[in-house]
Amino acid sequence: MRRVGSKLAGLAWIAAGISLAALCAVRLPQLAKHVPWTAERWFARVLGGGPSPQVRCGTARPEAAALLQQLVRRIYPLNAEDAELPITVDVIHGDTVNAFASLGGQIYVFDGLLKQADTPDELAGILAHEIEHVKHRHVIQDAVVSLLTLRALSSVSPSAGQVGKQVTYRLLTLSFNREQEAEADEKGLERLRAASIDAQGFRDFFLRAKPAGSPFQVLSSHPDNGARAELASHFRGYPTTPVMGMAEWRELKMICH
Repeated sequence: MRRVGSKLAGLAWIAAGISLAALCAVRLPQLAKHVPWTAERWFARVLGGGPSPQVRCGTARPEAAALLQQLVRRIYPLNAEDAELPITVDVIHGDTVNAFASLGGQIYVFDGLLKQADTPDELAGILAHEIEHVKHRHVIQDAVVSLLTLRALSSVSPSAGQVGKQVTYRLLTLSFNREQEAEADEKGLERLRAASIDAQGFRDFFLRAKPAGSPFQVLSSHPDNGARAELASHFRGYPTTPVMGMAEWRELKMICH
């Protein structure tokens, strides 16, 4: 009997931990949005963890670095609200076809993505998406939810193993992450329209891209590439002006070389 009671108590603790983690995953994102920007910038400085200066591109090709900043200025800031959240954009060495936003408004683009982009409009579309992650406080949301949800799971099940905790966390936060990605896609496309940049560049990039994330879409936090291209197809028919000439674009693409 004592054994059965012990097992039931263990299960109760696990259930309590998962419930607490689920509460964190559901409630914390909205609370995290209210973390002051100055606090997020402070966390970014304290935690570090960004790419080292050695892997960042541009110092050897200042003309290319200037063109990158020229492109960024076309899409950010567009208004006073944008100006309250300053960002930095860097290209870093690596063949990965990806870009990501980090704490404190730091956005990094892998050289592999720059190589795959055919036009400056495509790069502008990817950056607009990452900018919206920053603007809508998705990065601090992820940091807070990740820290406290995994801590809640660890407190009641220290022997569950890191893989088990990560899988449970992924399942608890999957819907939230999908909402983040969908919001960044739509708001990013609206940003392109406000900047008079052709959103079809975003569409073209994802039509060519290989599927990202999990091979099973139900377990992926990112929308299907086809769905993203379809969303972008609705943003057309507005006046656009070129981001830069093709000679400048070729120079920008060589920023890491």
